[in-house]
Amino acid sequence: MNPYLNRVMIQDPNQFFGRRSEIRRILARLGADRPQSISLVGERRMGKSSLLYHLTCREVQERHLPDRSSLVIVFLDFQQLRQITVADFFGLLLDEIRRACSETLDTGPPGYRAFQNLLEAFRREKRKLILLFDEFQAITSNPAFSVEFYSYLRSMANNYAVAYLTSSNIELQRLCYSSNISDSPFFNIFSNFYLKTFEREEACDLICRPSSEQELPLRTYADEIIDIAGLFPFYLQIVCSIYFDWLKGNPGLEPDREEIKSRFVEEAAPHFDYFWEHAAPECQALLERLACGEQPNPEEVHICQSLQRKGYLLGEQQRLRLFSPIFADHIRMLASAPARAIRAHSAGGSVGNPAIGPGVRVHQYQILRKAGEGGMGVVYEAEDTELNRVVALKFIKPSLVQDEMPRRRFLQEARSAGSLSHPAIASVFELFEYGKNLGLALEWINGSTLKQRILKEGRVNLFRLLAWMVQALDGLEEAHKHGIVHRDINTSNLMLTLDDRIKIVDFGLARSTGLEMDKTRTAMTVAGALMGTIDYMSPEQAQGIPADARSDLYSLGVVFFEGLTGTLPYGGESAVAKLQAIIHVPVPSLDPYGIERSMCVEPVLTKLLAKSPETRHSSAAELREDLKRLLP
Repeated sequence: MNPYLNRVMIQDPNQFFGRRSEIRRILARLGADRPQSISLVGERRMGKSSLLYHLTCREVQERHLPDRSSLVIVFLDFQQLRQITVADFFGLLLDEIRRACSETLDTGPPGYRAFQNLLEAFRREKRKLILLFDEFQAITSNPAFSVEFYSYLRSMANNYAVAYLTSSNIELQRLCYSSNISDSPFFNIFSNFYLKTFEREEACDLICRPSSEQELPLRTYADEIIDIAGLFPFYLQIVCSIYFDWLKGNPGLEPDREEIKSRFVEEAAPHFDYFWEHAAPECQALLERLACGEQPNPEEVHICQSLQRKGYLLGEQQRLRLFSPIFADHIRMLASAPARAIRAHSAGGSVGNPAIGPGVRVHQYQILRKAGEGGMGVVYEAEDTELNRVVALKFIKPSLVQDEMPRRRFLQEARSAGSLSHPAIASVFELFEYGKNLGLALEWINGSTLKQRILKEGRVNLFRLLAWMVQALDGLEEAHKHGIVHRDINTSNLMLTLDDRIKIVDFGLARSTGLEMDKTRTAMTVAGALMGTIDYMSPEQAQGIPADARSDLYSLGVVFFEGLTGTLPYGGESAVAKLQAIIHVPVPSLDPYGIERSMCVEPVLTKLLAKSPETRHSSAAELREDLKRLLP
């Protein structure tokens, strides 16, 4: 019998391999005096479900827990329960707890009160409850479960000896159906635990032990198997299964490697395709270059780290390679497909201009409402139905769809912000085509712009404003480090989240400071146009001179002035008058606004708003240090 045929959750402890270190670390947290909640995160088919189920085995618990008798460990699989109600949830949960305890538990009708009654009983008996929730995104993506539900679960963890171990393919908060849910304090009780590929020793154990028990050992072929499958448990199982069948059917003969590779591709290709289709454009570009034998650029270090953590990339910096030559072959094939660059609308392709608005579905995005509108684009709140998260969809205004400049701005925003990963920069998920329009799927930020906050509240408390400035500088430093100048920093492009964190948005005017000239900037210069928000332009921008990172710092200085005073430093009845003031008028004094000189704000602001870039702060890091000195 082929011992490698199982493609579903492993329930037999004798068929479970590896994960000794992970089991030890997880059970140490769950078995603590006050059990700790864990969010298990890992790629598809990484063995998350099998690991959770394995933790329910008494032998495993007794091996790692000194006092297993006080623990009640319950496993619930929500994969097929995406329409479950809160009442169903508690009914299922209480039934499983009763089964685990092998006793009658009188808790009353299923619900919040019944579960709390049970926990009260457990506290009296000095029992701890560990709930293993597999595919928990079925709950976080289900609108039937309100903020009240998550607040209740957190309250139970705070007040009783109960902990939750969940599994999902990405962080739980990114799988919530609304920002209200993802912002719930419930998720703060979890420690993220990333499930990676096998260690080589574990892979060899999976290859050798089951085949030896069936008297058809694969030890001789271990290196070949790992070369094809990498260290992914699922792919190892596929390749081992193919080798085992071939050797059993062809006794005494050496394996036909080409046939084995071909059979592996047949089974693994759909999983390779899924990974490629769900990879960000910048990740796809890197994978393609790696598949062609090139090495990553320095600015791609964060993407490389993510791919290494997931097991798709092996080696060290400057000597990186994809985990399998077969995977590399498949990536080259996918990258050469016609659909590679921009995904066309399935119905209309690039022909026609289908309507966009609330209720319309664009690819996997269901548009919910119009969220805002600017000079060139319209932003909608939408639901990503594949990943069960809220996103912002940004489209070119219908009246500007035929214009080249808005399209270039969209492409520029996708290239610039899409290449950055930082908590203070709003993420770009995808660039796509819908009819003749271009769309961007962006991180949804539940909050307001700094401009809206100033208009509503007036002048901002100095120390609060300084904290926001430092966060914005952290984001700008990341962009500048990658050679990207934003060129349109203003209070409308600085978003404030519900927990008062800054997010920089709209990189549509950004340019690279590298050797390759930015086509958008060149086109604008030739046309004699000024792009950006005039009130926040640096003097060099106002004069049409190429701007570097110090221009962004100047614009942030205008933001600082506006936050401190509630007004802008330079006025004027016309755009020309404003530009002349920016170029020639000295920095206004803070005296009329009652800001004490003892606060030492004015010298920093004067330097920040200097007319010449050479006399300003030279970098975001230098400015951040100056601002930090103003903090108490």
